[in-house]
Amino acid sequence: MTTIFTVSVDSIEGATLRGRVHIVNPDVPFVPEETVFPLSLLVDAWWNLDHGFLLNEDDEESGGDRYPFTEEQGKDIAAGMRLNDEFSKLYELVLGKRIRVTEDGYLLADDGKTVLEPRRKAEEAYELDGSSGHDGVSHYVMSPGNEEKFSQCAADVVTSYDISPYRNVPLASEVAALEDPDEPWDPEELDGPADLDDDGVWKLLSGRSFAERPYAEIVVTVSDAGYLEHMVAGMRWETTMTGHVC
Repeated sequence: MTTIFTVSVDSIEGATLRGRVHIVNPDVPFVPEETVFPLSLLVDAWWNLDHGFLLNEDDEESGGDRYPFTEEQGKDIAAGMRLNDEFSKLYELVLGKRIRVTEDGYLLADDGKTVLEPRRKAEEAYELDGSSGHDGVSHYVMSPGNEEKFSQCAADVVTSYDISPYRNVPLASEVAALEDPDEPWDPEELDGPADLDDDGVWKLLSGRSFAERPYAEIVVTVSDAGYLEHMVAGMRWETTMTGHVC
């Protein structure tokens, strides 16, 4: 899936996270304002740690992953979280449940080998979203996410969520100069930040480093500090999350 944002964590203070969301994809040129978004980021970080996918590339030019612990330490942190089981349920609400099946669709146990008794096909036991695959363990099918339940969870978990004005947004005059260098900007015309949904902005940004790209600061407070146990100042990762449930 295509990266939508790059998320950086600046500090964790009790039940409050302060960070930044860099906008890196013109398809979503804004930081979502709904509380489902920060909760989906916490779920995404948990999943990446649990699967050993949050690496320490520390590439400031391109904004790659940054995590101050090893892959195994990250897995141990996720596994040892007090709310680990809840995060597993939250992940399924966002992206659906992975259901292990035989090649012809019969339900398997979590080991990906044992056929469950009585024998039933997944379509008889679950609502499915039509997607399927093989992950190296077994064939699987997916159930859909649950937008209503995830929204309810976000309302319970995220007690406050604030977004700053956008930083590093090119000026409208800069975009105009790129699009038509022979037409000078009228000094009497009011200048200011360009619209991030303007194609010209992204042409201009293509030559800029990660640190120079637009971002917004976020402050997220949760109802229980346990939801932030896996988060640490200095970590950064790319995400496809927008708060939208699949």
